[in-house]
Amino acid sequence: MDDFPQLAVDRQLSRPLVDQLTTSLRESILTGAMRPGDALPASRALAATLALSRSVVVAAYERLVGEGYLESRQGAGTRVVGELPDWGLERAGAGASLERAPALAAPALPQVDGLPTVLGAGGGAPPIDLLPGRPFVAAQPPREWVRALSRAARAPWRSDAPEASGDPALRLAIAAHARRSRGIDCDPDDVTVTTGTSEALLIIALALRALHGGAVAVAVEDPGYREGALALARAGSELVPLPVGSDGATAEAVRSLADHRALAALMLTPSHQFPLGGRIPAAERHALVAWARESGAIIIEDDYDSEFRHAGAVLPAMASLDRGGRIVHVTTLNKILSPSIRCGAIVLGNDPDASALREAVAEVRRDLGPTVPQMMQTALAEFLDGGGFRREIGRTRREYRHRRELLLAECRVRGLEVSGDAGGLHVRVPLPAGRRGEDVVRELAERGVLVDRLHAYRIAGNDGDPGTDGDPGSDGILVGYGAETVPRLLRGVAQIAEVIWA
Repeated sequence: MDDFPQLAVDRQLSRPLVDQLTTSLRESILTGAMRPGDALPASRALAATLALSRSVVVAAYERLVGEGYLESRQGAGTRVVGELPDWGLERAGAGASLERAPALAAPALPQVDGLPTVLGAGGGAPPIDLLPGRPFVAAQPPREWVRALSRAARAPWRSDAPEASGDPALRLAIAAHARRSRGIDCDPDDVTVTTGTSEALLIIALALRALHGGAVAVAVEDPGYREGALALARAGSELVPLPVGSDGATAEAVRSLADHRALAALMLTPSHQFPLGGRIPAAERHALVAWARESGAIIIEDDYDSEFRHAGAVLPAMASLDRGGRIVHVTTLNKILSPSIRCGAIVLGNDPDASALREAVAEVRRDLGPTVPQMMQTALAEFLDGGGFRREIGRTRREYRHRRELLLAECRVRGLEVSGDAGGLHVRVPLPAGRRGEDVVRELAERGVLVDRLHAYRIAGNDGDPGTDGDPGSDGILVGYGAETVPRLLRGVAQIAEVIWA
């Protein structure tokens, strides 16, 4: 390490050590002290040299990998990228001797029947993908996952398909995770494995239909998760829009709705309302559970990204308050690992009053058959049970927090107001008076930046523009910060500011 650049890290400064080390390494790359392809020291070696903890060095390396300055490959260590990102070239100045990276193929964008799809501008470079709901996925899967998947691939094949409700080992691991991280009192028998949230909602809706002998009414947040609402509707449920405020749904609004239409269920995203970003306070949660007990309805808790709370204490799941089997908890592993994993779960209460719903869900699951391959279930069970999943949550949480901090700082510099940033991986940018979300989204798409408008997530209908009067349901744009590299994310924010303030 004799020829490694000197790094400025001072314990006497109030600035966190990981921030100092990240900045120093970044500047070494930008000034040419470290060249394309240069190998960085092993994290333990650099930590010992600088008298830092290894976790500080690992965090700094991870940040710079996310920003596009470093790349980390199994067996090859951590190196400076071969081509400096465009954003880095701009900061390094015209004298930078690194060549620009060739254009990549445009990423596949999510498409849902019946929903508006934003298309990027044409041209050689791929669009900057800032659509909400798109998670960060590391270039290389975690080593513990690779080992678990390898061992699962070598397991003997079976003559039978996996159990319909899921592999017992995976259900045991998911139940343990739900107890530990979400405070839910559950056992493996309370868990039903699914491919994710949409399939879970489909199963629940079909089970409710069987229990009630026909179509049922389900209240859904408005604005809300339209893919989930579509899954309920395709299973025959009648959707009843429930207006939500900045903190999500209220018991008063639900009671008012139920006065005019008998409700069999209520679907909520209480830990991080999608797409506004608020969370239902503890007192309101208790009031909603009380309503469910009184009315005999169930609450479907969509707990899609509760692991990523960036500000304030993490509240336990609503299902942890339930002692009467009125809350059906839906969780997914896809946001934490990768959408390609395709695994989630339904967690049902074990109260005797919920036995009819449990059996109806089990019957639907048996009729549909297992959908997650045995090999995948075996690997996931080992990954969860061995602690790899918890460690991946920690790493991903650090990644999102870093991206969020950079995003908020860039928005402040450019005069953009932001809301709904306390958790998850997207924010809402309200629009100034006179600016229509539809126009802003189109202009940004023409510039090669993909965002979505808040009004696209209205359940009651999305024709026209709801205005920009500051109401939580008013129009604005949703900006995701999970899928793109940090340099492209910041360039996208700059484009957003130019379009909004034009």
